[in-house]
Amino acid sequence: MGMMDTYKIDLLSPRLEGRTFEYEIGDSFFAAIGGLIQRGDIHTSVECVSAGTIFKFLIHSVGTVTVPCDRCLADLKLRIETTDELSVKLGDEFSDEGDCVIVPEAEGYLDLAQFIYEFIVLAMPVTCCHEPGECDDTMMHELSRHLSTRSGDEDGEQADSSDGEDTAMGEDSDESEPVDSRWAALKELKKQLK
Repeated sequence: MGMMDTYKIDLLSPRLEGRTFEYEIGDSFFAAIGGLIQRGDIHTSVECVSAGTIFKFLIHSVGTVTVPCDRCLADLKLRIETTDELSVKLGDEFSDEGDCVIVPEAEGYLDLAQFIYEFIVLAMPVTCCHEPGECDDTMMHELSRHLSTRSGDEDGEQADSSDGEDTAMGEDSDESEPVDSRWAALKELKKQLK
């Protein structure tokens, strides 16, 4: 029996209603799923609140996960707590479209692993970033070096304009002419904010 088989629930089992399944989800689970989450320490409890024509499961997960920061790519630890409901019924073939998951009656097993993972991912914020000042210094230095503030700018350096056309103004070039007046207005606004 593989590690992921522990997340399978026999829907044809008698006395399923009222049963609670407890899972300690760790790094091996996230490695087997192979998604965005790199590591984690999550406790998940799955309670079957009703069985019959439609099975209803309450899935509660609480713990921490480690994902890459969207800004600096360094590890970011996030606290997760989520309670979700999953409705399941037996049918002819598998389908997870709509409000109710259909599991083939011939199999009779519900594999919770992917659903648990998806509920954890949905509990994460849309953007996963460190608090200001906590990002990796080396990566932030590299990012600031490569930010392009001039049209045609590569690697943070002013591009040569051999054809005589001026490019947009960079931070340290007061003598270049702006491409249009909006750049000059933005530069003045930036000076006022300093």
